[in-house]
Amino acid sequence: MDVPKEPAVRYDSALMDTEHLGSPNEVRSAEDSALVEWAQAGNAPAFEELVRRYRNEVFALSYHFVRQRDTAWDLSQEVFIKAYRSLRWFRGDAGFKTWLMRIAANQCKDHLKKRRLKTASLDERLRTEAPSSIERPDAALEARELGEAIERAVAALLPKHQVAFVLREYEGLSYDEMARVMQCSPGTVMSRLHHARKKLQHALVSMGVMEGP
Repeated sequence: MDVPKEPAVRYDSALMDTEHLGSPNEVRSAEDSALVEWAQAGNAPAFEELVRRYRNEVFALSYHFVRQRDTAWDLSQEVFIKAYRSLRWFRGDAGFKTWLMRIAANQCKDHLKKRRLKTASLDERLRTEAPSSIERPDAALEARELGEAIERAVAALLPKHQVAFVLREYEGLSYDEMARVMQCSPGTVMSRLHHARKKLQHALVSMGVMEGP
């Protein structure tokens, strides 16, 4: 997967103030907290460094949700624009990365909700798509089709369950990290993940690509 270029975040020139910044090397080596403080003071290079540090992870998370590069790119841009506009309210209760990933997860969840209104129901999708997933015996094709079946099943999950599954299985976050991103308790995280896995199992069994219990 190619790495997207730096999102074209627009800045208000009236806010630009470089007196708080050091050299470019100091900006690159600064901790996130220092960069956030500088960016909150209106320094574009500090925020641009934060974008550079986390653009790949935001894009990867978005891509895991939508499975379309162009859409993931657009979502990533929206995430950083929203982060820039909201930065004045960031107080450091969680790390900047956690805060940013929360924005990204919410942005993707909102996108999925809107898309869900335009697509068929889970049952209808499974009925129309299931036959093609098990017809050909070739091992390579079966592996590819299994992957496609899993992607369809993940895409059909409720947004809150999909967020839990993606953060855990694709991003590898711990339960505590997931709880901070999803703004809920670890218990709620585990409950949502449990439901996601059960729904996925049921969907894959219905597709015929996985045996039932």
